[in-house]
Amino acid sequence: MIKYSLKCKNGHLFDSWFSDNNSFEYLQKSKNLECEICSTKEVEKSLMAPSLRAEEKKKEGFLTTKGALEKEILSLKKKIKTTAEDVGKEFASEARAIHYGESVERPIYGKTTKGEAIELAKEGIPFVPLPWNDDKLN
Repeated sequence: MIKYSLKCKNGHLFDSWFSDNNSFEYLQKSKNLECEICSTKEVEKSLMAPSLRAEEKKKEGFLTTKGALEKEILSLKKKIKTTAEDVGKEFASEARAIHYGESVERPIYGKTTKGEAIELAKEGIPFVPLPWNDDKLN
């Protein structure tokens, strides 16, 4: 398995795993790769840093120190989790209810599908994807 950093024609960056380079090439040529943010099929490899073995990273301190961006994201995550309500999988319906005045206005966060997010955007309901996934993964 190989992990590539990818970039779409709109400049969105994301990662994906492939069996090998031939798998990536086949999927790219057959237009079966898609940007996870804007859904464009024009995707190419992005510049990637070489992978270092774990012991080499430890020697250089990469595994023990947090960069400024990571610290900012963790701080933002803590602030959101302490000031907003987690509505879980009901995010789309609760955001819609707040927008249309059917529920009390308050900061919320939760999970939604790509399709639900597209529908919220079409209705003009403001929301922002958070820069992290599930706590179990981060």
